[in-house]
Amino acid sequence: MKKTTVPFNRLIILILQVLLIIGIGGITWHLLHKTKDVPPDVFPYLTSLSPELILDCQKEGEGVSKTAWADLLAIKSTLSAQQSSLFVKQIKQGISFNQITWNTQEMLLSPELIKKAKLRRTFLLNYPLFEPKRYSFPVNGMPWYQDSWGADREGGKRRHEGTDLFAKEETPLYNVCSGKIEKLGWNRLGGERVGIRGDDENYYYYAHLQTIEPSLKVGQTIAKGVKIGTMGHTGDALTTPDHLHFGIELPNGKWINPYPFLKVWQNYQ
Repeated sequence: MKKTTVPFNRLIILILQVLLIIGIGGITWHLLHKTKDVPPDVFPYLTSLSPELILDCQKEGEGVSKTAWADLLAIKSTLSAQQSSLFVKQIKQGISFNQITWNTQEMLLSPELIKKAKLRRTFLLNYPLFEPKRYSFPVNGMPWYQDSWGADREGGKRRHEGTDLFAKEETPLYNVCSGKIEKLGWNRLGGERVGIRGDDENYYYYAHLQTIEPSLKVGQTIAKGVKIGTMGHTGDALTTPDHLHFGIELPNGKWINPYPFLKVWQNYQ
C-alpha cells in the first residue's frame, strides 16, 4: 500500500490554522470571563463615609446638577470644613467640578490634596452606590441590623460576608438594583435564595427567604423595588430568628461589606 504523506507547506498551514483557532478561543474565553480591576482605594474610601455626610451632600446637591452630590461629597470628605466651604459655595452656584478655581487669595491647596479630591469624585461616579435613589432598601419597614461583616460562622470555618437584617417572618423583601436574575431556589447555606446581577454589574445575593415570588424566572430582567419574596430562616438559618442575609459581590469576585450602603439606602424608603 502506498503511504500517504502531507506536503510540508500544507502541514505548516494546518499548524497555523490550529494555532489561530486556539488563539481565538483563548481570547474569547478571556473576554467572557474577564473581571474588572477595582482600584484598591475605592471601597475603603466608600465604606469610610458616614451616612450622615452622604445624605447631607445628596440633599445639598438637589436641583444643582446631576453630579452635584458626588462633587460635594468628594470635597467635604477630603478637605477640612474651613477649606471646603469656598468650593462648596462654587458648586452650589452651578459651577461644574471641572471648572472649580482651586487656588485663590483666600485658599491655597497642595496639588496632592486637589488630586485626591478629583480621584474620590471619580470613585463616587464610577461606583455609584451612593447615587441618590438609584438603589432600593431590601426589607419592608424598619428591620434591625448591625455591622456583622467578618464575624465567625460555623465555629470559625468561614467569615460572614454580608449583613443580616432581622424582621418577622413573611416580611416583604425587594430587589435593590435593576438587573437580571441569575440564581433562584435552594442551596445548603442560603436556603431559598435569589441572586441578581445588577445593571451596575455587581451581584446581589438574598438568602434565607421563606418564599420566593413565583413569577420570578432565571434570565428575567427585574427592576429595582420589585418584590422578590418574603423573610424567613431557611438553609443554615433554620435555628435562628427570621432574617435576610444580604450580600454584594463585585464583578471581580470580591465580596464587600453591604452595611454602609444599606444605612444610606434605608432613607430612600
